[in-house]
Amino acid sequence: MKKIYILYAIAILFITTACEKEFLDRSPFDSISSSSIWTNDTNAELAINGMYNSYRGTFVDYPFIFSRFGSDGANFSGGGYEQNRTDAFNGNFRRFYTDYYRLINFANDAIANLTDNSNITPELGQQWIAEAKFTRALAYFYLKTLYNDVIILTEPVLPEETFLERSSSAQVKELIISDLNDAINILPISFEGSDNGRFTRGAAIALLGKLYLYDKEYDKAAAEFAKLEQASYGYDLVDEYADLFSFKTENNPEVVLTVKSIMEPGLGAPYDMRYGGRSVNASGWTNSVASWVTLQAYSNADGTDIDWSDMPQFNDYPNEFDYGLDLIPWYENKFQNADKRLHANVIVPGYTFIGNENVEFVVNWPYNEHAGDPVPAYRTNWPSVALFPWRKFVTPGEDNLQRWNSPTDIPIIRYADVLLMYAEALNESQGATAEAFNALNRVRSRAGIPEVAGLSVDELRETIRLERLRELPGEGIFFFDQLRWRTAGTDDPVFGLNHDVLDFRGQPLWTREFPERSYLWAIPQAERDLNDKLTQNMGW
Repeated sequence: MKKIYILYAIAILFITTACEKEFLDRSPFDSISSSSIWTNDTNAELAINGMYNSYRGTFVDYPFIFSRFGSDGANFSGGGYEQNRTDAFNGNFRRFYTDYYRLINFANDAIANLTDNSNITPELGQQWIAEAKFTRALAYFYLKTLYNDVIILTEPVLPEETFLERSSSAQVKELIISDLNDAINILPISFEGSDNGRFTRGAAIALLGKLYLYDKEYDKAAAEFAKLEQASYGYDLVDEYADLFSFKTENNPEVVLTVKSIMEPGLGAPYDMRYGGRSVNASGWTNSVASWVTLQAYSNADGTDIDWSDMPQFNDYPNEFDYGLDLIPWYENKFQNADKRLHANVIVPGYTFIGNENVEFVVNWPYNEHAGDPVPAYRTNWPSVALFPWRKFVTPGEDNLQRWNSPTDIPIIRYADVLLMYAEALNESQGATAEAFNALNRVRSRAGIPEVAGLSVDELRETIRLERLRELPGEGIFFFDQLRWRTAGTDDPVFGLNHDVLDFRGQPLWTREFPERSYLWAIPQAERDLNDKLTQNMGW
């Protein structure tokens, strides 16, 4: 926890620099002393924008990290958490723990200094307090989800005052609900112009519904999600699914909560590097790829199953080259009529991507033998491995000029996710109602696949879960679904995490292992070394 104050002191030195750019456009500014921050509207706004910058830094990697942990994506060679070969010193366990507490300290500082502050315009002060309470609630939502019982901090504290015991998950939940209700009462429905991307009332309602859903209070979750159906919020599905993941069409009515990105150093998204391959303009590292599970989740556009039984098998061929000559056309033909979301999410073998220097590349096999073809093979960072590269979030052509700073915003909650959570909450609390089917079918209709009807509660539950995988892969959400459904520790081929990870030849790359202890993350050992009052989660 000592790290928090150092990071706070650094992050507070960010400032909005140009009116024509969004509020996240900041450059370093070191002329404001800490004693002057809360003395006028201008300086206070800089502090709030610093809080948003910390939020961006915490959540911009959210899809990359958590999609690798879920069955929707993978690191081609596996990782310690995914293979149950880690301990309480795991870097991600500490990174997110300290990141969330850094956000909490930003929020607590803002709340304490803006409350009854006569130097601040009252309306602005109340709005900023509401934004800070949303920030604190968001951080505690993920602390509760990943670590369960955690320390509650509601006031700015010095490092030596943070040696506290963990509060119960129920107490954390009470704080989250209180903060979100306070935020809902103050936050506007929307922000315009340069303030686009700030936290809104709809985001607070969606997070409150998500909290109830995760805790299986389905009736309360449904009631919150139903509020977002009101016309005044203006949420709707965009016509084209792929438009959700392009900076050219990102400010749309499907956005509920997002991480804003611009193509400037330190202010962009890293997905041309994390998801992209060497053939994209950024020469990406392919840190994450789509999974065999994701590919198999999709149906044809007419709703019929895609038949995998006639896939060419490697053992029937004398070498990889001959195998690839049949395998790639098989993919190309087999998926030409697939659910269009698949091709928006993944570069399927046999399909193309406009990459570096606006050249058209195709995912081919083996890479080396096809690198110089008239349509050159798409190269991941691991060309000797048959991987499913992500298309989602990767900038085509030369629209992004910076390797680590793509201009594409990263959605944390979008309306399609809300509709599917709403359908789930209704099905679990009221049964397979017309409203549940309507929410689900709105997402399916946008995807161009047939609507469903007449399913039992169990059948609808399975359908909603599968729809979440089809709609949300690579966005860092499905892993949390697998945790809350308690399916992660099973060998279910779709919803479990105990199975082989396969390449696009159907050959195993490595084996996932998800024991019972992994449902909760370890309290970082470095934090326990600083605070001997911190107990550890079971199994760590």
